[in-house]
Amino acid sequence: MTARTPEQHEARRTAEEGPADSRHVRRRLTFGVAGDLADMPAARSPWQRAFEAWRSAGLDWGHGSAPREAAPRPASRDAVRAKSPRKPARPRPVRPDPHDVLVAGPPRPPARPRPAMRSGPTRRFRARAAVAAGLVVVAGGAIYAVSRGDDGPAEQGLPGPVVADRLFAPDPAATSDGLVQDLTTLASAGATVVAAGTEGDGVPGRERARFLVSADAGHAWSLAALRTADGSAVPPGDTPRLVDGGAGRWAALGRSSAGGVTAWTSEDAATWTRRPPAAGFTPSDQVNDLARTGQGFVAVGSSGGRAVAWTSADGHAWQRVDGIAGITALDRVAASGNAVVAHGTYGKRVTTKRGKKKVTRTVRTDGLWRSTDGGRTWALVGVPQAQGSYGPTKGLAVGPGGFATVREGRQTTGRKKKRRTTRFGVLFTSADGARWQAAGRFGGAGIERFDGTPSGLAVIVQGAAAGQRGARTVLRSADGRTWQPGGTIAAPVLSSGLTVANGKIAVSGRQGDDGYLFGVDLRTVPGAVHPERSVRSLAAGPGVSVAVGSTNGNAAIWTAPDGRAWKRAGFPATAGLLSDAVRGGRGWLAVGRASGTSPGPLALTSQDGLTWQRPRFPAGPPPVAAATGPSGYVAVGTGVAWRSADLSTWSRAGLDGAPADVAATSRAYAAVGGRGKEPAAWTSPDGLRWTAAKLPPGLTAPLTQVAAKGDTLVAIAGGAAALVSTDAGVTWTRRDLGPGLAATAVAATPGGFVAAASAKDDAAVLTSSDGVNWRRVAVPGLTGPGDQRLTALTAMGPAILATGTDADAPILWHARTLG
Repeated sequence: MTARTPEQHEARRTAEEGPADSRHVRRRLTFGVAGDLADMPAARSPWQRAFEAWRSAGLDWGHGSAPREAAPRPASRDAVRAKSPRKPARPRPVRPDPHDVLVAGPPRPPARPRPAMRSGPTRRFRARAAVAAGLVVVAGGAIYAVSRGDDGPAEQGLPGPVVADRLFAPDPAATSDGLVQDLTTLASAGATVVAAGTEGDGVPGRERARFLVSADAGHAWSLAALRTADGSAVPPGDTPRLVDGGAGRWAALGRSSAGGVTAWTSEDAATWTRRPPAAGFTPSDQVNDLARTGQGFVAVGSSGGRAVAWTSADGHAWQRVDGIAGITALDRVAASGNAVVAHGTYGKRVTTKRGKKKVTRTVRTDGLWRSTDGGRTWALVGVPQAQGSYGPTKGLAVGPGGFATVREGRQTTGRKKKRRTTRFGVLFTSADGARWQAAGRFGGAGIERFDGTPSGLAVIVQGAAAGQRGARTVLRSADGRTWQPGGTIAAPVLSSGLTVANGKIAVSGRQGDDGYLFGVDLRTVPGAVHPERSVRSLAAGPGVSVAVGSTNGNAAIWTAPDGRAWKRAGFPATAGLLSDAVRGGRGWLAVGRASGTSPGPLALTSQDGLTWQRPRFPAGPPPVAAATGPSGYVAVGTGVAWRSADLSTWSRAGLDGAPADVAATSRAYAAVGGRGKEPAAWTSPDGLRWTAAKLPPGLTAPLTQVAAKGDTLVAIAGGAAALVSTDAGVTWTRRDLGPGLAATAVAATPGGFVAAASAKDDAAVLTSSDGVNWRRVAVPGLTGPGDQRLTALTAMGPAILATGTDADAPILWHARTLG
C-alpha cells in the first residue's frame, strides 16, 4: 500500500508543473512519494526513495552521497516508528538553504536495534499523542498522515473498493436468473402504462420495489428511477400493490417490511419517490384499491371489520374516512370526475320461514356505493340482474361510456337430453354511477379479471382458448357492445393487473418465479431483470481466498490466490446457497442450504479450496455458519449444532435458539444469534455441549456475527452496539461503535479486529486492537450517491478483504493494512 499525505500530492503536482529549482519542491520531495514517482520497490528505505524522488523531479540531491541500498526486512504491524529529520553531522562549506531538510549524508555507524513498540496502554497512548500532534509516521516503508480530529481521514492513500461485477460473475450456464420477480399492479392513463412490483431472493423483507413504465401504450418499456424524500436509498422490503394516476400526478400504495402502509408518488411515472408513512394509515389497515379522482386520489379498504376510505390531493398526505355505516369492507374503486364508485360487502338482514316461525339472520352480501365528494360520504346503489346474469359483480372500471362492471351469465335451452347451458359474461354500465343497466354480453366462461379506461374495456375469461388446456383468453371492446379476441394468456401465469392504453391491452402478473407482462420479454428491458448473486462470506487460507454465496439460484464458490483475481470454482450444480466457509486442519468446509427438489442441509469440502465435493451431511435444519477449533469443525443451525474431526463423520447436539454465526476461541467455541426477537449467545467446550451466556440489557435485536482472536470475542447486531468478551464468551460487555452506525460485518485480524458498518446510505470501516475502543478509518469510495454497504470481511495476513454492494452492484475492497 502506498499512502500519501496532502503535502505529497502537492509535491507531485508542483514537481510536474512548477519550476525545477523551487525550494518548495525540494522540501516536499524530501517527504514525497518517491516510490510512485520512480517506481521504486517498497523494500527500500524512505530516505532512498526520497533520493529517487529528487532525481525523478530533475533536482540535484546536494546533501551528501546517495543513501546506500538497505537489505530488505520484513514489515511488522507492531513495529511502528516515528522518525524526525536528522540533524546535519557537521557544518558544510556551502551555507545550507534554510528551506531544505537534510535527509542523508555520509554513512553512519549502525545504530542499536530498537525494540518494537509495545502493545497495550503504552501503544494506545503514543497513538493518541500522534493524533493530537498531526504527525507523519513511517510504518513498513509506507507513510501515513494521522489526523487531528475524528472527522478527518485516519489514513491517507487507502484504496477504495472496485466494481466486482465480473469478478463474481453469474453462472454463464444457468437457465434461470434465480430471483423471484412479481408485478403486483398495473395502471394506465392515455399512452402511459405503469407496472409495479418487487424483485428479491424470495425471503420476505429483502425484496426491492420495481416500477416499469411505458410511454407508448406498452410497446417499449423502461425501468423507473426510485428515490426517497430525504435523498437516502430506498429500503428493502417495500411491496407496491396499487397504482393509478394521470394528468401529471401518479400515486402508489403498498406494504413496508415493518407491516405498515407505504406510499409512492410521481409526476411523470418515470421517477418515483418513496414517502414516509402517512398519518392517515395504521398498521392494521388493509388497503384494497386506489383510483385517481378529479381532486386527487381515493383509496378504499378495511380495518377491524369496518370499511375505511382515504383521500389525498397529492398522493402524499392522506386523510382517513372512518365510520362508514353498514359496510364491512370496500375492495374496488373507480372514479370519473367528482363521482366515485366502490364495490364492497355489507351485512344484510334476511328473514326466512321455518315451519310456522320466521327466522331473521344477517348474511354477507356485496354491493356498490357511490360518493360525490371524493370518498367522504357514500350511498348504496343497485345493479340489476339482467340478460341471464347472476352472482356478484366482478371488476370495476371507467370505460368509454362511464362506469362499467361485469357479472357471470348463463342461459339454458332445450329439454331433457337436448338441454344445454351456455355460459357468458354480462356487461353493466352507468353514465354517473347511480343508475345501472345491462349493456351487452361477451363469450367465455369464468371471468378472471375485468378493467378498462376511456379508450376501451378488457376482460380475461376462461374456457375460450381452443387447444390450450388451462389457458385464458383476453377479450377487448372499444364500445362495450362488440368484443374481439385480444390474445391468450398461458396457464402458469397468475394475473395481477389489466388495463387498456390507447386501445392496446396490457396484463401484469407472475409466471413461476418471474414477472410477467403480456406480450413483453422482460429480459429485453434494461435493468428489469437481474440475475441473483450474493457473496455471503469470505475466508482466507495459505495461498488462497474463498468466497461463498449463490448465483442464479444455485450455490456458488469463488477462489483467488491473492484476493483480487477471482475464479468460479467447479462442482455439480446445486440449487440453494452457501452462507459460510472455514479452513481447518483437514481442509475447507462450506455450509449452507439446498433448495429445489431436495431441500435440506448443504455441505461442501475441499483440500485446496479449488476442487470441491459434496459429502454426506446429517439431515435436519440447514447449517448457517461454521468454525474450526480445538475439537475440530463445528457447524450450527436453528436448534442444532454439529461437530466433526475429519469432515466425514458428524456428531449432532441440540442448541436452544437460532444461531447466526459461530467462532472458535483458543479453548472453546462461541455462537451468537437469537431466541425469537431477543439476542442470545452460547458457549461450548467441545461443540456439542452448549450453555447460554448472560448478555447485557438494552439489546433490541438478535446478534448477527461474531469474530474471535485468542479468547477475545466481538459480536455485532443490527445496531451500533457491539458486544465484547475477554473470557471466551462467558461474560459480555456492551460497546458502541459510534453514533449513527449500524454494524454489518466483523472479522479478527493479526492486530485486533475490523468492523464494517452502515451510516445511513454510506459504508464505514472501523478498527480496534481490543474490541473495546474503536477508531473509524476513512476509505474512499464508500460514500456518495447510492447505498454503499460492506457485508463480508476477512483477514489475509495483515491485509483486509471485504465484499459488499454499491447501489445493488457487487464491490470488492482489498487493503494491505489498516495500520
